Amino acid sequence: MKKLFLFDIDGTLISPSNIARKLLDKILIDQFGKSPNLKYEDVAGSTDLLIIENALRKIDCKTNLNETVDKVLNIYIKKLKLLFEESKKPFVYKDTIKLLDIVIKNKYSYGLLTGNIKEAAKIKLKKFNLWQKFAFGVYGGDARARSDLVWLAREKAWDILNESFRFKDIILIGDTESDAEAASKNGAKSIIVSRRPDKKNLLERSNATIVVDDLSQVNLKEVF
Repeated sequence: MKKLFLFDIDGTLISPSNIARKLLDKILIDQFGKSPNLKYEDVAGSTDLLIIENALRKIDCKTNLNETVDKVLNIYIKKLKLLFEESKKPFVYKDTIKLLDIVIKNKYSYGLLTGNIKEAAKIKLKKFNLWQKFAFGVYGGDARARSDLVWLAREKAWDILNESFRFKDIILIGDTESDAEAASKNGAKSIIVSRRPDKKNLLERSNATIVVDDLSQVNLKEVF
């Protein structure tokens, strides 16, 4: 069976800690003298472009929005590389790696779908030698809305893998309600892992195909 699995990064493949969120706070303080005080809810399931746009609105930034987002992103990438490489806080989720290994063993197609811009995704995954595992991906710089990344991934799979997939044969692996909604909106399926007990009820009320506590225990037949 032709299937395309799309893996999210933050909260799914790895735990990035709060490095990126704190960094964005600091950049905006340095540039504008105000902090958006970004919380988990401000970044989870979003794209880098939207996170920064919303943060700038939160501090009532009066400059040209698009130009300022680009400026913040450039500073962010330069600083993130050193901070992320040196930090001992981020780690890999072993259950996701086990699921990825099953996908590879069964010769299903797979790629990345993440709200991170490509440069940030590369920094985070290279730390754990995971970047080279993925032949393609769609990133937060490709679209503002997460739901748009699903159909973009379908097009990218055609370009890179020379494979055409029906939306119902695309499975998004994520950890937020936004992942479930992005998949559902496009007629795709989703496997959502609950990393935070306080969010599990919200995930179970979403349009996720299945919600699990551990990805290594997923029975793919239940998803298909």
